[in-house]
Amino acid sequence: MRNYTSDAAFPAGFRVPELPEVEAVAREVRAALRRSTIVDVRVHRWSVVTGASRQVDRLLLGARVLDLVRHGKQLALVGADGSVLVVQLGMSGSFGVVPASAPLEPHTHIAWTLDRSRELRFVDPRRFGGVTWLRDRTALTTRWSRLGPDALALPSGWFTPITTSRRAIKAALLDQRTVAGVGNIYADEALSLVNIAPQRPCSRLNEHHFGALGRALGTIMRSALASGGSTIRTYRRMGGGAGAFQASLRVYGRAGQPCVTCSRPLESGLVAGRTTVWCTACQS
Repeated sequence: MRNYTSDAAFPAGFRVPELPEVEAVAREVRAALRRSTIVDVRVHRWSVVTGASRQVDRLLLGARVLDLVRHGKQLALVGADGSVLVVQLGMSGSFGVVPASAPLEPHTHIAWTLDRSRELRFVDPRRFGGVTWLRDRTALTTRWSRLGPDALALPSGWFTPITTSRRAIKAALLDQRTVAGVGNIYADEALSLVNIAPQRPCSRLNEHHFGALGRALGTIMRSALASGGSTIRTYRRMGGGAGAFQASLRVYGRAGQPCVTCSRPLESGLVAGRTTVWCTACQS
């Protein structure tokens, strides 16, 4: 399994599920798993599993699920036995609870049989995601300490590590060690909202800029989450449910179209290896 710390590490042209999409999945699965017990586990592809050493009992077999938590783009199932399963959706992964009678989708790598005739399934056609077994919550805390603060609730000084960096601000936002949960789409959208050019070096931004950007990220994440995320190319919730936030995008995917503020055609280019869209008139 690839454990990327930057959205820029994925192949160009693919949209990776970001915080709103992963949180939408988390809320659906958390509600479905409440008071559930895993009575069987079927692993169809062990190559997507890390740390379990092909031991099915390490995949919460026989355990009651206590909680499902999220940080950035990563999910974690916490079992009553204390162990943890970290789930990363990668580019094309889906994770959700369906009736046990539902046909098995192609590329279903793991199926957890639950009580009350249901299954929790991990599906990932491109196999950029995966599942990692951890011994306990302490190990999870250590793993997530390598990530930046969650974009849904940024602390006031979230930008301190990057204030003197010469990197483009978009490159810094794509780095999960700076902010956990931001990817290509919401980086472009937040920068547009506060009129900051994506190529602008972090060192040329002041505390006011960073404060406004942090607030914009939170606003956009909450709005996208309320719409179920953005369905573009690969992201779709288990059972086919789609997000709706793509209808509200200001710049992402709109190259050549009029800016919503000044009507000038939006520009497109590569920043940090990712296709980026911005307004040359409004963003500086």
